[in-house]
Amino acid sequence: MLTIAVAGLGDLAKYVVEELTGSSPPVKIVLLSRESRPWFDQQSNTIFRKTDYSVESLTKHLADVDVLISLIHSNDHFYNDVHEAMITACKTSPRCKRFIPSECGGDIEKFPQHPEFYVPTHRAIQKLLEQQNEIEYTLFNQGWFMDYFIPANRSYMKRILPVWPLDLEKETIRIPGTGEEPITFTSARDAGKALARLVSSNIPWEKYIYIAGETTTWNQVVKLIEKIYPDKKLQITYKSLDELEQDRTKHLHDEDPTELWLAFMDLWNATGASAVPMDKVEQQKKRYFSNIYFSNIEEFIRAAEKADRVI
Repeated sequence: MLTIAVAGLGDLAKYVVEELTGSSPPVKIVLLSRESRPWFDQQSNTIFRKTDYSVESLTKHLADVDVLISLIHSNDHFYNDVHEAMITACKTSPRCKRFIPSECGGDIEKFPQHPEFYVPTHRAIQKLLEQQNEIEYTLFNQGWFMDYFIPANRSYMKRILPVWPLDLEKETIRIPGTGEEPITFTSARDAGKALARLVSSNIPWEKYIYIAGETTTWNQVVKLIEKIYPDKKLQITYKSLDELEQDRTKHLHDEDPTELWLAFMDLWNATGASAVPMDKVEQQKKRYFSNIYFSNIEEFIRAAEKADRVI
């Protein structure tokens, strides 16, 4: 039986654990975190191991693990420290030679500089992985999570307004760019299914793996939302690429990085960097995810309307 370790017990991890729990053949699930969390404590077929993410702690906990998934998100050096320790621990482990670092971005091959807070964190870890050949790894990306289209009680994913440009309650949308730039959306459930499939399969990984529920534009999203909710008439504001660059410059040295990070995410939208390469999506779907159906936005919203629980 394969043993899969999931590090970082946040929102996306709930989907990954649920999908791993239903894997066939079954897998053993190890949960790594600095503290236990109530939702995860209630999951069957899981083993919790408390870690401070030091090399010593991770080396001990990964000794009997086959694959490690990191879902740790941080825009500061904590990301680097943790992932450097994971790489070292995987090298030391007699078994854990497959590793998926925390990524979840867009087209990071064409746009490695977006979002900009990934450059000193994600891209630095990517370089470390490229410089070694002891661990098999893949960088997994899906664009935006489409969960932000549905009510909060139908998803594990916490709301992230105003980073997410659409506010359905206020009927407003703040579109970075022209609104014609390509944007990819994928549900967290489908991302969980894909990650569970990758770690439970022995098919060799490509360096970059992409999935997509739907690639569209923000202007098309407006039309879709007004079709699904005919009583809503969205108030639209646009910010040009030049204006977004000005925002970035204005907040570059702020003590509180909130506005700067918002500018980084807006530029991720406005440059088309959040759209994953669809040619690779189709190719990799056949190779890795042939029997997984990836929902588009309308299907996902309609499913949430009919559901009485998290989807």
